[in-house]
Amino acid sequence: MRKVEPDFIVEVSSEAARKIGGIYTVLRSKAPYIRKKFHDNYLLVGLLDEKCHEEIEWETPTHELAQIFRQLEEQGVVCKYGRWTYGQNAQVICVNAKPASERIIEYVSDSGIQKDKQVNYFKYMLWKHYGIDSLMEKSWDFTENVIWGFGAGMLIERLSKSEMLKNKKVVLQFHEWISGAALLYCKMRNLGLPTVFTTHATVLGRTLASAGVDVYSESMKAKEPISLNVAYNNRVEGKHQLEAAAAKECTVFTTVSETVAQEVKYILGKEADLITINGIELPTEKNVKEEEHFVKYVRDELLQFVEACFVSYYQQSYKDPLLVYISGRYEFLNKGFDIYISALGILNERLKKNKKNKRRIFAFIFAPSSVKGPKISIIKNYLLIDKITEVMQHLPKDYKKDYINLQNAISKLDGEIRYDIENMAKGFVKDGNFPHINCYDLTYQNDSIINACVNAGLDNREENVVKVLFYPTYMKPNDGLMNLNYYDVISAMDIGVFPSRYEPFGYTPVEAAIKKGIAITSDMTGFGKYIENKKGSGVFVLKMAGKRKEEAAQELAQMLERFYMLPLPKLEKLKKEAYYMMKHLDWNKLIKNYYDAYSLALSKK
Repeated sequence: MRKVEPDFIVEVSSEAARKIGGIYTVLRSKAPYIRKKFHDNYLLVGLLDEKCHEEIEWETPTHELAQIFRQLEEQGVVCKYGRWTYGQNAQVICVNAKPASERIIEYVSDSGIQKDKQVNYFKYMLWKHYGIDSLMEKSWDFTENVIWGFGAGMLIERLSKSEMLKNKKVVLQFHEWISGAALLYCKMRNLGLPTVFTTHATVLGRTLASAGVDVYSESMKAKEPISLNVAYNNRVEGKHQLEAAAAKECTVFTTVSETVAQEVKYILGKEADLITINGIELPTEKNVKEEEHFVKYVRDELLQFVEACFVSYYQQSYKDPLLVYISGRYEFLNKGFDIYISALGILNERLKKNKKNKRRIFAFIFAPSSVKGPKISIIKNYLLIDKITEVMQHLPKDYKKDYINLQNAISKLDGEIRYDIENMAKGFVKDGNFPHINCYDLTYQNDSIINACVNAGLDNREENVVKVLFYPTYMKPNDGLMNLNYYDVISAMDIGVFPSRYEPFGYTPVEAAIKKGIAITSDMTGFGKYIENKKGSGVFVLKMAGKRKEEAAQELAQMLERFYMLPLPKLEKLKKEAYYMMKHLDWNKLIKNYYDAYSLALSKK
């Protein structure tokens, strides 16, 4: 079949220029490649809220766009036009349709004339055309995304008749169930534009995995699609039906990995036309060299923060520690936080047996939750240790040489300066009997992560070799504590651990490797299945499929112990090799999959 090349791509996602999850990373990393090919014949349609203001430079729209925006605003749909600064300055229009949803309108339903909020008309249309049981679906995120989807669809409908898109071979790309209502609106209105729908995970699959179901194994065994009753029993019927309808009604249906391709046959009853593997934009050699200098600064800052968390409780060594972390949405089972914590507990007990062992493991858990604010005691100690460090950096002696801890550094001083710094150090404060696991005060009691750490013996007592720090907020330069960007922090880590039970692709181990850290993923993730047979080292796939949690935790503990025992030069070599493994995910190669999907959609039109 002859390939038909599109002239214009409209890409619809609520994560366009909004840093929410993995789809944001997909859009941001591939934007330079789409822009290079299509230039300004590429438009993103996103969600207008406070988050997108951080990444978009708003601009005055063209006369034609301004006219469309005025027409839509009269109907309660607010649009803003700009350029996504982190997305290669791609054009983006963000949409807020909440005012439209609240309007009282009259419409004819199967029951006669209805006078109701327009959002219920939107839901009725989904029921009438696609049998989506949306009127009974009361969850806020379903309703919010139906509202946004219809608003995005109304925008696309007007754009399809504009000079911007007229007489062009246009493909509409939609991501995830969240944009499903926009796709179905375009279908209902017979716009005649080919559509590509990409699912990055299924709603029902994620829900079942959270309840402990091995979705991948179940999908492998299944002879027929899952019953709709399962969606009703798990109270996700509206989202599930919306997702299934979008997969059925699109021109081309794609998924992001072999794992998801297997899942959608079972969960959605639809086979994917193509697999569009998630890629990455590899940094240039120049950027890599520049970052190497920056990483040393960040690691020093990170160790200074760690010392601030423990300095008022006891002395311990901070010389050449192993820095380990896990990160992701707070999905305790799906993301494998329980396996990570159990493995650290096993490892801690093994390493404690050697009383002479002074080298420590500092294990971070980055999982955003609901917080009141940073621990005041940690803030005070962090500020004080920073001030002491600043003073000592101006002394003639190189106190950082063979640095063990602050007390050891002070012991090498003499005279009045030693007396002054010892007095400063008396200002460190304690808050409880042991150093805190959580760096922030939470708004709730009985946190699963903290409880799991305590149950695993990871309570930050002095004798523990493994010390755990739970950072329950998004890491950013104004987070109120470390005040560092997430990507900067992980560049200073040694190992990223991601033992996910349910991860249709999984960017977190990719990001770890890109930042020259050893990455551990699982064979239950799309990325893990993709990378496990590729040549190279530094990225390790934990065999978890069909295994109990205890078995997976034991295997992970053994893996971490091997890395702990490695001489530092060999550890650094593995970290560099992890980076080179990521060439398998270069968008320069993988972007072709999206172009194939667009060509297929045009040929099917």
